[in-house]
Amino acid sequence: MSAVKRIAMLLVVLIGVSIFSFTLSAVSTVDPAEAIARAQIANASPELIESIREEYQLDRPIVERYFSWLAGVLRGDFGTSFMTRNAVSAEIGRLLPKTLCLAGFALLLTVLLSLPIGACCARFHNKVADHIIRWLTVLGICIPVFWLGFLLLLQFAVKIPLFRVTPEPGIKGYILPAITLAIPSLCSAIRLFRASLLKEMSQDYIAYYRSRGLGRGRVLWTHAFRNALPPLITLFASQAGAMIAGSAIAESIFSIKGFGVFLIEAVIARDLPVISAAALVIAGIFVLLNLLAEITGRLLYPRIAAREATNA
Repeated sequence: MSAVKRIAMLLVVLIGVSIFSFTLSAVSTVDPAEAIARAQIANASPELIESIREEYQLDRPIVERYFSWLAGVLRGDFGTSFMTRNAVSAEIGRLLPKTLCLAGFALLLTVLLSLPIGACCARFHNKVADHIIRWLTVLGICIPVFWLGFLLLLQFAVKIPLFRVTPEPGIKGYILPAITLAIPSLCSAIRLFRASLLKEMSQDYIAYYRSRGLGRGRVLWTHAFRNALPPLITLFASQAGAMIAGSAIAESIFSIKGFGVFLIEAVIARDLPVISAAALVIAGIFVLLNLLAEITGRLLYPRIAAREATNA
């Protein structure tokens, strides 16, 4: 697929997400104007509700509102938050870096640990260590993230006070939240890399190297390791996006005021500009990460790209 077609498809995805998120939030059964008024005054009058509706242009047709919002997005203006009365782009610019830092730290842990552990599982296939790690990865995938976060907080902030219950400044404040986010992704990556390595170890070229007297460990680390990475590159891209989208749980547990918590508050408050902008930002991050993973895979493995081009 050419670069022009790929970019065109990405733009179609983003436009589709923008239409879906804006329409879904706009047709909600809860009146945003009423929700804003009730947040200010418990017994808001119909006149106040109507004035708020006019102020935020909620009385205009949904199609007209969408194109007006989209025109603002193209200028970098996502509108004004109903909750904070601040520009949504400013709020996202202030809170998104915290979430990106958290997700980046979690992804780094996933990458650094999944590769050697997955390789060791493949190296000692069907041995005791392999069975133990496989069962632990199943457990790590099944554990709910919120329960894992509370468990880490209880163990390392209450029983063993290595960390504070309240948010800590600097990188230390991201350690426990990053571990909470990383463990399910780490376990999935270990299992995928193990399976990918075992598949590579069954290939004919591996049998050729083994016939020349090379040991299983040397063949695995020298030849199979690199060829088993492509599925993991794609997985890391999707996991990075999922970490950003699902960071709200870890941020809530560890009291980090980030993009995820901001989105939850916006959903509760029916803050349409924030909800629409957040959906578009998250979709954009997913799209860019998958594009980056595809480009990386083609650069590292040109033979795969050539084979795909031939099949196309």
